[in-house]
Amino acid sequence: MGSYLQETLRCKGAKICSPFVREINGKEVIGYVSSGTGEVFAYSEGKHSVLAYTGGEPYGAVFDSHGKVHIADCAHAAILRVDLANHSHQPGIVVKVYEEKPFRGPSSLAISPSSVTYFTDSGPLGETTLESPRGSVFCIAANPSGGQILKPLALDCLAHPCAVAVSPDSKLVYVAEMMRNRVLRFVQRPAGIYHMSVFHQFAGGLGPSCIACDTAGRIYVGSYDMAGAEAANGRIYILTPQGNVDHVLEVPGQEVTGLCVEGTHKMYVTEATTNALHCISLDSIFKA
Repeated sequence: MGSYLQETLRCKGAKICSPFVREINGKEVIGYVSSGTGEVFAYSEGKHSVLAYTGGEPYGAVFDSHGKVHIADCAHAAILRVDLANHSHQPGIVVKVYEEKPFRGPSSLAISPSSVTYFTDSGPLGETTLESPRGSVFCIAANPSGGQILKPLALDCLAHPCAVAVSPDSKLVYVAEMMRNRVLRFVQRPAGIYHMSVFHQFAGGLGPSCIACDTAGRIYVGSYDMAGAEAANGRIYILTPQGNVDHVLEVPGQEVTGLCVEGTHKMYVTEATTNALHCISLDSIFKA
C-alpha cells in the first residue's frame, strides 16, 4: 500500500458504501451509507451518528446545495430526500416511477453543479445482467415551463449501471456499467439532449462499482471484485479527461463500494469486507 493511504476508519453498520463530504457549521462531516442496516451515518470529530434511517436498502447518498440529503434506496425503489433541519429526519419520496412504471431499484446518484440530479436504476446485483441488460440512467432537471422533469438518459438497456458522476462544468456525465466492465460517457448537445458512448473499457475484476470527478476533471473509478478472488486488494483507477489510465491505487479488501473526492486533495473510499472507510491523500500522488 502506498504512502497515499492516510487514515482508515472502522465504520458503523454493515455493507457500507457511498461516502460523501460536506462542511457543516465549520466542521468537515464525512457521510457514508450502511445498506445492510438501512442507515446513513455521519462521522465528525471522532464520532459516528445516524443522519437518516430509510427502513430499506440505501445504496447511495449525497448532499445538495441546501444541505438536504438525497438517497438512492434500492428496496424502496425510490429516490428519497431528508431535510436535516427537520428533527425527525424522516425521508420523503422524491420520485419512484417513470411513466407510471416503478423503478427497478436506484443504486447511486449525483447532483451536478447546475443542480441537475442524475441517478442509476440497476436494481440489486443480478437484476440487470449481460443476459438481461435492463438498467437505466435518469435525470431530474428543471422544466423550461416550470417545475421539474424526470427523463431517461439511457432506458432499459444497461447491464447493472451502478454509479454516476458529473464533470465540474456539468457538461459530461459518467456512468459505471459494472457487468460490462466499462465506463460510459454522456455528452449534452444541445443542452438537455444526451449522447452515450464508451469512455473506457476495463479488464479483470467484476467491474466498476463507483465513480467520481475532481475539480480538475479527472475521473476516479473503483473496481469491485468478489471477496476471495485472487487479488487481495481493491483498485481505484484515475483516468484523464481523455480516458487514459493515469494512476492505479490500491486499498485493503476487494469489495470497493464507493468513493468521493474532495476538491483535488482528498479521496474517501469505502470497502465492504473490512467495513472500512479509507482517506487517501491525492496531493501525495499528483505532486510525487
